[in-house]
Amino acid sequence: MILANRYHYPAAFHQKSIEILETALHTAPAYKDWMAFDPGPEASADERYDAMPELTKQIIRDHFPAGLVPGHRNLEEGLRNDDIEYTYTSGTTGERVINVWDQNWWNAAEAASWKLNAHLARLPYPQKEAKLASSLNVGISCEEDLPMAHRMVGDKLYLNEKINLIQWQPRHYTRMARELRSFQPVILETNPSLLTRLAYWAMDEGVELYSPAVIVFTYEFISALHLRAIRKVFSSALVSSFGTTETGFVLEECEKGFLHQNIDFCRIDFHPLKDEYGGPELGRMLVTTFGNPWNTVIRFDTGDLIRLHPAGECACGRREGLIAEAVEGRVTNSTFTTEGDLVTTMTLDRTLAQVEGIRDYHMEQNSQTQYRLELMIKGDPASIQDETRQALESLYGKKGSFDVRIMDTILPGQAGKFRRSQANFDFDVRGLFI
Repeated sequence: MILANRYHYPAAFHQKSIEILETALHTAPAYKDWMAFDPGPEASADERYDAMPELTKQIIRDHFPAGLVPGHRNLEEGLRNDDIEYTYTSGTTGERVINVWDQNWWNAAEAASWKLNAHLARLPYPQKEAKLASSLNVGISCEEDLPMAHRMVGDKLYLNEKINLIQWQPRHYTRMARELRSFQPVILETNPSLLTRLAYWAMDEGVELYSPAVIVFTYEFISALHLRAIRKVFSSALVSSFGTTETGFVLEECEKGFLHQNIDFCRIDFHPLKDEYGGPELGRMLVTTFGNPWNTVIRFDTGDLIRLHPAGECACGRREGLIAEAVEGRVTNSTFTTEGDLVTTMTLDRTLAQVEGIRDYHMEQNSQTQYRLELMIKGDPASIQDETRQALESLYGKKGSFDVRIMDTILPGQAGKFRRSQANFDFDVRGLFI
């Protein structure tokens, strides 16, 4: 459903919704069978969207390469003319997808998202930018150390060429600090977990790091623990940007801390969780993209849970489109209390952030009552473990058994991103939603 009763959508938005749906149903091969679900042009845009299935990564894979391409576009010609290329998402084997990539559309969507934050809006697009991310997500991969010049692409510097944190040695932290000072980017786009490791290193070594005008967080869930560390080291404005390879830039954090829909480039249909699992203010997003000449993405399930802003207006003054308080993590990364209540990654994160000395963590729930938590800490292990167990018991229930272990390091998954929490048993994802 689209929340027209709470948030404001201009007439042009509804017209775009109809136009892209018509294009998909009548010209893109992947949606051929969706015609049977359409109530027809006499129905409203919202009614037509509500009647449609959802686009999954499996559907994209099944219909690759031309499944989402409008019928009037020639894929081979677009590839030959360098209008588009193929790109992989950075997911695991089961989630990885090859997409048709239009860089011009991506850039336009990013430029539009900047208007939703005062710190970014005052800057001309694009800007001198450094990126700190796993090379599985973005940039250049190399087992050997590459000189700075070999990690430059146009006006962008990729600070890391390694696929995993385990490859980082003291010389890499020193190099990143040095290159930030010499390059002096206006924007630093980063995995928050990786920037946090650099921040911890700087705090421990007494090194002052260069602060760009804006740090943009993307690629993964942002921990309150990480925000705390980053704020100690950097004086930059901090902005969270949410999107996916398939959907582009969907939500951008404003200067007041809320996430606003990039309304010129996407539609968001919100599906709430059942009341017993945290609904109706918490739910998932099905995203439809606007303006992409090569991809008709209709009702794509991003897999993430968002919590709605309760009012139709934000203190920043922007009032068009959906407004969210937070992205609370992926639904598949949910855990559950001993009584079966859903716990989002953010709920767990806020609980652990209250324990002084925790630097990083990874939670696995192995049964209804069995939990294992790995911690990176700075401080007394025994007292931190004891306080953490008490915090987990208050969150998950006294029937739980909590195995809390101190680790030298915690590494990201095979996709280069951290999975903060997970249940190691099957649960009915669809059954969580209304």
